Amino acid sequence: MRKKITLFTLTILFISAGLAHARVTLEYSSRGVEYFTLTIQDEWQVNVGSEFPQSPDEDSDKTGRARLISAMPNDGMPLWFGLWVPEALKNIEGAEEYIASLGLDLLSNFVTAERRFDTINAMNVLYVSGTGKKDDEIMDLHAVFYQISPEHVAIAVYIGPPETTEQHGADLAEMIHSLHAVTRQ
Repeated sequence: MRKKITLFTLTILFISAGLAHARVTLEYSSRGVEYFTLTIQDEWQVNVGSEFPQSPDEDSDKTGRARLISAMPNDGMPLWFGLWVPEALKNIEGAEEYIASLGLDLLSNFVTAERRFDTINAMNVLYVSGTGKKDDEIMDLHAVFYQISPEHVAIAVYIGPPETTEQHGADLAEMIHSLHAVTRQ
């Protein structure tokens, strides 16, 4: 009887542990400067350290490149979530112009559905969302530009098909709202 109770208790604990959403908090730094922390679900694959252009005409030997954090869910659904802090961008009002100036082919035929200024975790943010096409497939794009300090902007961009957005929308929203600027003394 005691073995059955122990087995039952262990089974309940394993089931409960499987239902809990574990998270990990990452601290973003680039070129020796800490900028923000962000919480990501455990079941997401994270790549830290890829480099992203600071500006379209950068000389990487002189200015270096911004560190890029990217994350994707482990379930194989097509989705990309990336974050970086470009030195060339000083305020959120210039964010869309900065992205356009990079000449990135994120999506073709992009149509903006929403553009608004807001506040997240005491930071001013610009939120832009819409849809476009990538290889003839409809994709959602959500971008958040955080004013993490008077002279720095953090950028978070999500791209994925609508069904992936629907399935992982809660995780993405949690990650976007978990970003906190690192306070410098």
